[in-house]
Amino acid sequence: MSDRIQQEIEEILGKYKRFPLREPLWRRIRRRLSRWLSSMSRWWASHLPRITVGRVMLVGVAMIIAAWFGFGGKSATQMVLVAGLILFVAAFIFSLRRRPRYVEKRWRGQTVELSEPGVGQRLRSWWARWRSRGRTHR
Repeated sequence: MSDRIQQEIEEILGKYKRFPLREPLWRRIRRRLSRWLSSMSRWWASHLPRITVGRVMLVGVAMIIAAWFGFGGKSATQMVLVAGLILFVAAFIFSLRRRPRYVEKRWRGQTVELSEPGVGQRLRSWWARWRSRGRTHR
């Protein structure tokens, strides 16, 4: 019985080597599409400038100026003016909410601590200096 099972296994493996299973069409399309989208997003991120709050404010001001000169019809001008005002105000609000990044203060490659010691630490330091001075002069 084991020879028969062994023979069937070898037949199945032989058929598999001659005709490998193919991935379903929808899975191949999805995989290729996801690869293409990821490569496009990497290209987009590397070739286009970053969008900053200052640039959005600049676009808003440019839209307001374009609406001031009245390019296009009245309704188009009003829409551009409103969109420019919304962009400018939103960018201004985001610029106020943005927190500056913490920058570590360094001098000659070493971290510098610029905060002063508290009152308790200064008193302990003074007491230690005063006690050590008194012992050396005896």
